[in-house]
Amino acid sequence: MVLFFIYPLLLFFVVNAFDRNSFFIIIISAFSLSLYFFVLGKKLHVFKNQFLLFFLYNLLLRFFVIGSTPHFSDDVYRYLFDAKILLNGQFPYEFTPTEWMNFHTNADDELNWLYSNMNSSHYYSVYPLFLLLFFMIGSILNSFLHSMFLGVQIVFVFVDLVNLSLIRRFYPKESMEFYWIYFANPIILIEGISQMHPEILLVPWIIILLQTNNNWKQGIVLSILTQLKFNTLIFVFGYIKEKRKILTILVGILFSCFLWKLTVFSNLESQGSKGIGLFFHSFRFAGLLEPFLYLIMNQLGHAYLSGFVSLCICGFLFIYLIFHQNFRYFPVEKKLFVLYFCFLLWSPVIHPWYWILFILLGVVNRIRLIWQSFLVLLTFLSYPIYVSENYFYIYWVLSFFVIGLYGIKEIDYFRKTTNPRASENSLSEDTW
Repeated sequence: MVLFFIYPLLLFFVVNAFDRNSFFIIIISAFSLSLYFFVLGKKLHVFKNQFLLFFLYNLLLRFFVIGSTPHFSDDVYRYLFDAKILLNGQFPYEFTPTEWMNFHTNADDELNWLYSNMNSSHYYSVYPLFLLLFFMIGSILNSFLHSMFLGVQIVFVFVDLVNLSLIRRFYPKESMEFYWIYFANPIILIEGISQMHPEILLVPWIIILLQTNNNWKQGIVLSILTQLKFNTLIFVFGYIKEKRKILTILVGILFSCFLWKLTVFSNLESQGSKGIGLFFHSFRFAGLLEPFLYLIMNQLGHAYLSGFVSLCICGFLFIYLIFHQNFRYFPVEKKLFVLYFCFLLWSPVIHPWYWILFILLGVVNRIRLIWQSFLVLLTFLSYPIYVSENYFYIYWVLSFFVIGLYGIKEIDYFRKTTNPRASENSLSEDTW
């Protein structure tokens, strides 16, 4: 029981004292969080199957991680900057923050502070309006609370409470350990809520997408997902082979693309050079397989194309999957999991918070606590790359070892699946 009292204090310490430039603090945080998460996940009998008590404990964990200043990432400064511009009645897609500040020399102190702390002041915004809406609401709450971040964090806690409720509603007869993997996961609590990364906002729509069989609802939800984050477009490949769904999916995606053209892609040339086009280049937080292409392309003198080539290969893999008979027989949660896992392997940009959706899809596919705990460890062990880029190669080898063990099981399962009945118990605990 004592360990359950220590866990929120540990979370509080990490979100307030974390320093991504301190190798020692990162290592201590990574191992302590992953170890506590795993050990406590095996001691859930203390709740005596009282879900309300379990729920209240996890609500308490969320209160311990809010009110802090983001130390893991500075992305939130850009979200809030764009949101403030929208609240001022202007469009954040016409100019870079530097250009906007040059045109508005009398900008208020809050905008100047946000501008001075962001790392993307020379790039055009890549964040869609629907996503920025949540930060606009949070920004308004910030002004009432006289805080820079608490209002946004409260919005994210509210959304995540919806997430917890949806998981409980649609998976009502699962074990406490099943819920613990998402409810108390340090990546969810820290990267999602404390650091305010938008993947938390995708979770309720993913859950709804998994539960609805209505073609039009699926098209609407996929459209909403792509209005929160563009890379969720990959989930379309989980439905596109079913003929009766093609029309509704295409209508939803075309409508979403139309909105993207009016907003983020209103100036395609600028976005290509100083916006979303930069995500097609290699980055120090890269997927597991993209660095191989970088090494090859670097020898050919075209290293800058490695990200583009990697995403093309990933796209061809998706096309292969939708025509693969075994993949077509997978349940939808398994399809989305495989698609997202492939994306994480090949993407030229994989930030630690990208694993939030992997955690959710892993939960509904019954990936066991031990693997989710290793994922927590790997996620936080990526931060020493900020200390030294040479560490990337050590992290790369470690990731190969852990994810490779998982990949062997996953590929073996995929190879053996030959009919719909065989996929019914996809990734069950017996399989693992």
